[in-house]
Amino acid sequence: MLNLAWEKTFLALVETKSFQAAADQLQLAQPTVSQQIRKLEQELGVVLVRRSRSGCEPTPAAFAFMP
Repeated sequence: MLNLAWEKTFLALVETKSFQAAADQLQLAQPTVSQQIRKLEQELGVVLVRRSRSGCEPTPAAFAFMP
């Protein structure tokens, strides 16, 4: 069963396209957001976001996972 907090974090990350902005929006630390996304990706067995210095972009798997 997926953790709903991870899903909420994922949706904030897709919306903001930034780990720090998602953390600010959710009032979490940025490492917590990173950890939750890693755990969600491990649980699903897919990469949900492509990380770069300029932010992050959802992968096709992320769009398939979104409601």
